[in-house]
Amino acid sequence: MSWSGKLIGGGIGYMFGGPIGAVIGGLIGNKFDQSDKRQQSRPELDEREKLDMMFFTTTFSMLAKFAQADGAVTRSEINVVDNFIKKDLQLDKEARELAIKIFDEAKRNQDSFEDFAEQFYDYFKEQESILVSMLDLLMRVAVADNNLHKQERKYLRKVKQIFNINDSQYKSIKARYTQEENQEENMDKYYKILEVSPEANMSEVKRKYREKVKEFHPDNIINKGLSEEFVDFAEEKFKEIQEAYEMIKKKKAS
Repeated sequence: MSWSGKLIGGGIGYMFGGPIGAVIGGLIGNKFDQSDKRQQSRPELDEREKLDMMFFTTTFSMLAKFAQADGAVTRSEINVVDNFIKKDLQLDKEARELAIKIFDEAKRNQDSFEDFAEQFYDYFKEQESILVSMLDLLMRVAVADNNLHKQERKYLRKVKQIFNINDSQYKSIKARYTQEENQEENMDKYYKILEVSPEANMSEVKRKYREKVKEFHPDNIINKGLSEEFVDFAEEKFKEIQEAYEMIKKKKAS
């Protein structure tokens, strides 16, 4: 991170503007108004350094804002960020300390999560893999406390929109960390087993359930003199019907 010394040592917030410029300005104790721009020395950064600094600063700023989505930054969320610092980025001690300072400064910053996301997209809109990786990281933070909060869902959908990430990619990332996609698929399966629509009321669900139970109850199959293989099939089908009914009943009650 050849640029880190330049960040600490000189006024470079003017290079980026927006929320990132504000975070950098706050980090080194400068306001970066017009008079500051004239007075500050301006260290030179090449394009690679600018992109690295933008990625680093925006990433930890977005993480800070996102971690505050449910009202407070939890220990589990901090652990995810710390793990990202140590294992994903493999940062040295100096870089880790800088990441933490950026994280803390962004928490105090008044710009919104969306402001940071839009500035991130402006710089990396041609690099889809970076955008997808950022969404993946945010999803990890969101589920760190085993509870995907309403505001976190809102932020994730907003990132999807700002980053122009398609539905398939979004669902794939979400499925890695939550069971929601699988649960929805299972609910579709349960409705099909009972042959009812998701909009059916519980009276209709109960009626179809009773019909299916009568049709596939093992005792009824045995009394019909059907083969042992079909009895085994009926027993499995009967279990499926019972499970489907219980899951639909639970879903309707929630």
